[in-house]
Amino acid sequence: MRSELGLKLVEFVLWVVAAAAVVVLASTAVGLLVGGDLLTVKYTLFLVGVLLFGVGSLAIQPESPGERGRKRVSEYVDLEANGPNQLEAYIERVPPLRDNYLPFDRRVSRSVKVFFTSLAVLGASLVMEFWLDVQV
Repeated sequence: MRSELGLKLVEFVLWVVAAAAVVVLASTAVGLLVGGDLLTVKYTLFLVGVLLFGVGSLAIQPESPGERGRKRVSEYVDLEANGPNQLEAYIERVPPLRDNYLPFDRRVSRSVKVFFTSLAVLGASLVMEFWLDVQV
């Protein structure tokens, strides 16, 4: 798989799955420590998912022509700064990315990745609600 589009897609999916897994595990730990039951875990996942959704949706907003020169919320939420982070460095070592380097500036933006990570985290909360029957 040497096409740039394929590499972008693989990197995007790996990033979202890894980030969602980290968030779900951390939220589960916090929920169990705070409440000690799965209902608190579900609420924690929902709250964190909604917060990520807000950050991600604000960060992906395009600049409208009438707002030129005005401060936008996405300027305060700079998810693209400082190049690759530790998660991205780890993902680069996973096949097929290990053999096919994709420059940082050619990848899907972190804003989009955070938005889709929020959907995965909210999906985990939804799974707990409907399939694991964790309800009030």
